[in-house]
Amino acid sequence: MKILFILLTTLFLSQKLVAQDYMDLLALITDEKYEKCLYKCEKLMAGEKTKKEPLPYLYASMCYYEMSRDNKYNEDYPKAFKSALSYLGKYRKKDKSYEYREDAEDYIENIKIILLEEVENNALAGTEKSAKKTASLMKKVIAFDPNDYGAQLIQGLNYILSKNKTEGKRVVAEAMKKIKTIGTDIEFGDLTESQQLYLKYALMEYAKFQLPIDPVAAKETINLGHQFFYEKRDDCLIDDNSDFKELYDKITG
Repeated sequence: MKILFILLTTLFLSQKLVAQDYMDLLALITDEKYEKCLYKCEKLMAGEKTKKEPLPYLYASMCYYEMSRDNKYNEDYPKAFKSALSYLGKYRKKDKSYEYREDAEDYIENIKIILLEEVENNALAGTEKSAKKTASLMKKVIAFDPNDYGAQLIQGLNYILSKNKTEGKRVVAEAMKKIKTIGTDIEFGDLTESQQLYLKYALMEYAKFQLPIDPVAAKETINLGHQFFYEKRDDCLIDDNSDFKELYDKITG
């Protein structure tokens, strides 16, 4: 009994210390002391008792993201944004059950919307190189949001556009299978704003890709989004879906 009491007391104290460490990390981020926060995160990542804890990876990602936005860090941290994405993927790998969703979701949403703008710019460039870049970006997105099926479809399409057709077709087939469960097995309203944005963009881009090759398949693809984006619905978090409606009318005639 005495040994059990000592073990439980030790566990309680260690948990308190870990919790205090996390509070300290948040305080450092709030105070814009990013380098100091990174140092503490790295210590926790290396610690035998804390290396599997998700939050140090999340907070390291946040630090790198904030540093990427400040010119004073450009020289010492030229790849800060890339590091932010890398650590965000490591965080999600540690947090398989998404236990810390409340801590991470707003940040992940922000990162994903930034990346979607980059994806759109790559699509405008329309080169094989830009398609490879988008496929690589989607690999990172899927790492920290594995339930974003729109991102998977975007990845597959851009594999195809970058001449990796075999892998592209495989990823597209898997993504489309999952997308077809939205509205039945998965409630559309349970998707985050970024997941809805990625889904709409993915269906539109894939339908546009299919249209000159297989108009019937293009109709089938764009029809998957009709129930979600054509008419206004309360659980749709996107303010303006006029672009989807215009493309839908064009494809379906």
